[in-house]
Amino acid sequence: MEKKYLQEGVKKEEKNSPPNHVSNLKKRSEFLFLRKKGKSIKGKFLIINYLKIESDEKKFGLTVSKKIGNAVKRNYIKRVLRSIIMKNLEKIPLGMNFEIIPKKRFEKNSFVDLESDFLKTLEYLVI
Repeated sequence: MEKKYLQEGVKKEEKNSPPNHVSNLKKRSEFLFLRKKGKSIKGKFLIINYLKIESDEKKFGLTVSKKIGNAVKRNYIKRVLRSIIMKNLEKIPLGMNFEIIPKKRFEKNSFVDLESDFLKTLEYLVI
C-alpha cells in the first residue's frame, strides 16, 4: 500500500513540474523559409539548419529522408533525436529555429556518440 502511495506522489510531482518550452516546426512553409533564410552547419552525423528569430522560444523540426530506411528505422531515429534534444535543452540557445537532418550513418552509432556530435555541432553555431 505504501509503494502505491509513493508512486502517486511521484506522478503528482511530474504533473506540477514546469513544461518544456519547445515548439515544433510543422508546416512545409516553415521548413522552406528556414532553409532559404537560415544558415547550415554540418557535423559528423547531422546537418543542422538554423535561423535566429525574435521570440524567446526554441523551435525544432526533424527531417529524416526515405533514403535512410523504412518507416520503423526513421521513427526510431526521430525518437533518438528528440531524446537528445530534451536531454540537452538548457545548452541550446533561445530564440532559434532548428531543422535537424540525420545522415545515413546516423543509425549505426551509439547514443553517446550521437549526443556528443550534436553538442559539438551546436558549439559552432554562428549567431
